[in-house]
Amino acid sequence: MIFGNREKNPRAMMMVGMASLAVALAWPRFLPVTGGLGPDAIDGMRGVLIGVSIGLNLWAVRLGGMKRRGNR
Repeated sequence: MIFGNREKNPRAMMMVGMASLAVALAWPRFLPVTGGLGPDAIDGMRGVLIGVSIGLNLWAVRLGGMKRRGNR
């Protein structure tokens, strides 16, 4: 599991966060919008992906700093 050793390896969280950001930024350009999704739902999904990316990246940076200082 990717989050099993999050205190030992915050790099995995950083990679998931960056992947989420890449998908959120590239999705409207490369994947055609099909189906019954309206523009509001698409914007909402992009917002969720960007929010997950920000949260995971900040968490990974915090854990990496704590690891470097020796708190955990």
